[in-house]
Amino acid sequence: MKSNSRLSRWKKDKESSPVLFEHPINPRFEILLKESSKKKEEEKTNFSNYTLTKLALEFIFDIKNNVPVIHVISPVFDTNKFDIRYDHFLDILFSGDDKEIEKEVINSLGLAVALEVPIFPNNAIAEKKLSYYYQKLISEGFTAPDENGEDVKLIPTNAKRTEDFKIENFKNINLTNYWSASDLLLLRDSVKNELMKLNNAHRTLTYLEVAIKEFADLLKSETRNENRLQETLTKNPILFGLEYSNIIPKHKLGAEYEVDYALERFSGLIDLMEIESSALQLFTKAGNPSSHLVHAEQQVIDWLDWIEKNGSYARQKLQGLVTPKGYIIIGRSSDLTDKTKASLIRRNKAFNGLINILTYDDVLLKARTMVKILSHA
Repeated sequence: MKSNSRLSRWKKDKESSPVLFEHPINPRFEILLKESSKKKEEEKTNFSNYTLTKLALEFIFDIKNNVPVIHVISPVFDTNKFDIRYDHFLDILFSGDDKEIEKEVINSLGLAVALEVPIFPNNAIAEKKLSYYYQKLISEGFTAPDENGEDVKLIPTNAKRTEDFKIENFKNINLTNYWSASDLLLLRDSVKNELMKLNNAHRTLTYLEVAIKEFADLLKSETRNENRLQETLTKNPILFGLEYSNIIPKHKLGAEYEVDYALERFSGLIDLMEIESSALQLFTKAGNPSSHLVHAEQQVIDWLDWIEKNGSYARQKLQGLVTPKGYIIIGRSSDLTDKTKASLIRRNKAFNGLINILTYDDVLLKARTMVKILSHA
């Protein structure tokens, strides 16, 4: 089976005899090497990572036994043929704990980028990890010893920046500039993430539109079915807002109270809701709050007060009950006059955000506003 890895492209030539320079096979080459070494006897240096990277044609990033490894493709001198060719010369291995390995890998990649040595993933498995390390490199930089041996933070000036991979900056991409394989990995990931967001937004929009139609049709019905209305709200938490992921009906607060709905946010926090009939009036003909509205308000106040006094116990059953907001859904906006609409606004302000009174029409309007936002996202 033919390998799809990048390393497989650098197959060794079985007929050649690549060797290390200090053990030449060809006598002529040995003479030349000795003459050269005499001239540079005072200039000997260690074979450092810098030297190795500077000589490399490319780095191939790989994962072996769940640990990163970098295959170095470098020039190799064939002392039989007196020929220089590029081959898989050696591997850079990493050891230590995860933090130590991450630091050393990023340092090796940083040096390669600074010296303009291209870095390729060996296969699809290595792509994701290389993308992670490269993202860390361009956002946080790498470390290297200074002339005193102290580690200093560096960022290659020839590397791309995090901003270059944001979708809103794609229009500024200069196609005449060099984009490395690692750059293209991040570019591809940015495009994939954006497509996923658009796909999720489309699904959410479709789901929301279906819920809105069902809810609106029930409200328009001359013989409204209150049970059906509440069932629609129960199975469609998105009608209350994009931040809500789940509805928990009939949640008990100890032995004293039962909450109509506990609304769970994606963050895990919980809000509480009292559901009254859409046929009930919020205000009397004289403009005073109706007994139904006052009862609903007192119900929510009692819940919030109980949670404040019994917070630890309440969170044993529902961890997200930290500082919940209270909602009341009651009546129709069409039953309100200009005067009672103003009264409702003042009433909501008086609760200072702790309790919010909404009509069924308010819920529908909020959901339709979300559709407009998603449609123009």
